[in-house]
Amino acid sequence: MLNKILYATDLGLYGPYILEHVCELAIKHDAQVTVVHAVEPVSVFADAILETYVPNEDKSAMKTHGYEAVMATISARVRQAFEDDFIDFDLARDRIGEVQVIGGDPSQVILDTASMLQVDLIVMGTHGRQSENSTAIGSVASKVMQLSDIPIYLVPTTMIRNRQTNGLVVKRKRI
Repeated sequence: MLNKILYATDLGLYGPYILEHVCELAIKHDAQVTVVHAVEPVSVFADAILETYVPNEDKSAMKTHGYEAVMATISARVRQAFEDDFIDFDLARDRIGEVQVIGGDPSQVILDTASMLQVDLIVMGTHGRQSENSTAIGSVASKVMQLSDIPIYLVPTTMIRNRQTNGLVVKRKRI
């Protein structure tokens, strides 16, 4: 039985398509959805630039207030993206509960949030690049699959990429 679903989003181009799957599952199983978006830590290169070119007093303010401002901006963007996406899919608006924006390694944020909320299912997209040397599953999805003891529902985005023209999705598939 599915009562709680965790939707891990990267706010990518395929988010509305994946959201349709999440909402269909939530409606079918009368489940509530928590959304999580992980914000990766500042890269070593970006940190080195800050250390080299930004005065110490400014760095401290940037790290505290700047981080909070960035997280608030990202959180607002996530909420707005969902409002925009629900224009075409209004029936499931009440299924989406909390939207969390958490800093950290994406796979660990997903695993920790799923465990803390005791969800029944994790839903995420597979954003890997399909080539001879790789699979169609991305590194975050792969790591979550390897480490999770919670079932995972992966939505492949490779079939969407195949239907694109000039970077625009030609048709979104409804399930």
